[in-house]
Amino acid sequence: MVSRRSPVRRAGFLLLLTAIKSGAAHADTLTITPRFSTSETYTDNLTLAPSNEATPGFITQLTPGINIKDNGSQLKLNIDYSLLDMIYNNYGWEHTYYNQLNATGDLELIKKTFFIDASSTISQQPLSLFGPVSANGANLTGNVANVTTETISPTLVHNFDEEFIAQAKLTRSLMNFSAAGPAVYGGAGGFSPYQVGLTPGYDFSGSSNIADMYVTNGAEFTNFLWKLDYNNNQTVFTGYPNSTISLLTADLGYLITPRFKLTSEVGYENDNFVYFGPRPQGLFWNVGYGWSPSQRTHLDMSAGERFYGRTYLLNLSHRMRHVMIQAGYNQSVMSSMGEQYLPPATALDQLLLTQITDPAQRQQTIQQILSALGPQSSLFGMNVITNEIFLSKTFQSSVGVTTTRNTVLFTLFDSQTLPLQQPGASSLNNPFLQFQNYLAFGTFYTSGATLTWSNQLTPVMTATFSDTYSRMSMANLAGQETTDLLLIGVSDKLTEKVTSSLTYRHQYMNGGVVGGYNFMENALIAGLNFIF
Repeated sequence: MVSRRSPVRRAGFLLLLTAIKSGAAHADTLTITPRFSTSETYTDNLTLAPSNEATPGFITQLTPGINIKDNGSQLKLNIDYSLLDMIYNNYGWEHTYYNQLNATGDLELIKKTFFIDASSTISQQPLSLFGPVSANGANLTGNVANVTTETISPTLVHNFDEEFIAQAKLTRSLMNFSAAGPAVYGGAGGFSPYQVGLTPGYDFSGSSNIADMYVTNGAEFTNFLWKLDYNNNQTVFTGYPNSTISLLTADLGYLITPRFKLTSEVGYENDNFVYFGPRPQGLFWNVGYGWSPSQRTHLDMSAGERFYGRTYLLNLSHRMRHVMIQAGYNQSVMSSMGEQYLPPATALDQLLLTQITDPAQRQQTIQQILSALGPQSSLFGMNVITNEIFLSKTFQSSVGVTTTRNTVLFTLFDSQTLPLQQPGASSLNNPFLQFQNYLAFGTFYTSGATLTWSNQLTPVMTATFSDTYSRMSMANLAGQETTDLLLIGVSDKLTEKVTSSLTYRHQYMNGGVVGGYNFMENALIAGLNFIF
């Protein structure tokens, strides 16, 4: 029988915001928007099994949701929740559920002095990227993890007569990974929990405590910029030794002109975790510049040295009337606690921000694109599930073009995740980590590209094409895995509050690594979206 999932866990921050809501909110700033969507999917490979084992089937999806926003003077609140109910017609109309939550709250308790920020998310991602990955989690693969995060951050700020500003911030975060979703019915084909030695009872939890305190220049400093910062990040994964990343940093900058500045950073690092390779301790530095020749163009570049070797940073953005260009490269020492799931709507909003400046118009464009692509709102994030500290090197560039009827976005991405602890040494006692910790096989590489094209056929009808191609490999395993997800859809705005959609989906995985997995799927999805 397909497993049932319990209702959404109550996040601590939601209780806090509920308690203060009556005193901080005003009716004229509060909006509550219920919604409901339904879809019917026919797939020729319900379990994403190899071609010779493929089984066709129907999936009915029911998704009630609600969005609550408050943009008051003291409290800014945004809660977006959906319950995904998947019904498998081939298997006795059995159900499985996913909760999805993206909620933030910002409370100003003392004007310009004391703030409390809170957030909570519930999302899904693959247990393993080297097994069958469902485009929206509906296929019966047994390869799904729930990712739950909860964060609360009190912040104290003081401005000393415009000469300098001091801030102290404490951040408490919790994260949980757990096996979720349906297994392959009857345990045959696909990538069932039995096949990888998992049961829904296994999970993996962590927490972090971050103390960040800094003093920086105030408005009276016009050309000379400075900042002194102390950051201590302690990460705890249940059943394993604590890990601490501790940095003391001094930043210096000088404005040669209002549009060009020189930057420099020097500091001392004293990390405490079980490491191999260079000891995570000692001086670090970097130098660079920032250039903003116009309001439409910005460039930051820097290079330096840290305990693991050379460091580089790039941040480029350029906006023209119809074209947006972005490129970025970053290196970070982090853990799974530092990674955050980025919902598709948020990613599109960031890409369209410089092209469509009106928020209402931008939101309408985003909804048209997502509606045309069908019920893909639960597209997976790609957190590295590990209890180890690692070095992340990430490059991403994108080009966006907008015209009266068309929006085109092209993105390239490339990342390397390098273990800074002995691969797999601390994972052997947790069955969950034994199969999901990619770093046990050395450096993990991912690269690929995404092309999305949306065309407004009529004032109420939008056609969208999206294709994502990616490659993954691990340093100590031969070969590489390739995947492709193609979506072609049309959405029609039937009324102000009702939208219909029809989507074709094609995806495949070619597992070129040792023991790799292969599958191909074609699916047709018809959907209706209601906003009340």
